[in-house]
Formats: sequence, structure tokens, C-alpha cells
Amino acid sequence: MIQTGNGELRGYQVGPIRAELRALTVSDDREGMLEGTPQLHRRFRLMGIEKAMAATPYLYVHDLDKLRADAEGQVEEWLPREAVHARLTSWWQPEDIAEPGHTVLSVMWFQTAAQDPFARLATIVRPVDWTSLAKFVPFED
Repeated sequence: MIQTGNGELRGYQVGPIRAELRALTVSDDREGMLEGTPQLHRRFRLMGIEKAMAATPYLYVHDLDKLRADAEGQVEEWLPREAVHARLTSWWQPEDIAEPGHTVLSVMWFQTAAQDPFARLATIVRPVDWTSLAKFVPFED
């Protein structure tokens, strides 16, 4: 869990919904790459992203349309090196669900090592529509 200095979970405003950050991982997006080009790298990453989105329908990938357009064109600039994945939860749940539970949304983006992932997450999720993207998870007994 990602906590603030006072022991509380980090909170983020996602549209009108208040969500808490449960996990954040930063990884080297080029780890294991021996050679390639910026365009080839985007194509491989896009294949991986689309596979992850099929398995996890509540995954929001920031700038996905731009990644798709870049993969189709002749791009000579590398993606930022860091791939960041965050998992947020909220007590909000759809009105048509009566059972107790919460909602969850995963977010993915690319950034440079100089960028603060917590601040970047706040900027990315502020305009996101939680109610249409998040998945309801019932509480287990």
C-alpha cells in the first residue's frame, strides 16, 4: 500500500470520485531489449498493452491513441524509458449494485526518470471517467 507520511493512503481525485492509491510500480520499459528501433519498440509495447487490456478490461492506458498512431507511422523518438502501473480503489460503486464492495481501476503510462510518478498520476487521472472505466469488486466473506 502507498501511504502518506501520516499513515493514510494517498488519495486522488478521478473526475468526481475520490480514489486511493493501492499500488504503484515503475519498471524499465527497455529491459531485456538487445536491439531495435523506436517504431519497433512501440509496436511490441502496443501488442503487450492490447493483450493486457483484453485480460484486464479496467486498465486505462494514458495516451493510448497516440501510441497507436506512432506505431503506424515512422517514429524516430524513443518512448520514455519508465513504464508505470498504478492501481486505485474507491468506495464508489454503481447504483444498480446492492451488494457490498468497491471499485478498482488500473492506470498505465510512460514517463522519464526525472518525473515524479505520484504527481504524474494526479494529472493523468483528474479528467478520467471513473464511473465508466472502473470495475466493481464485491467483498468476499
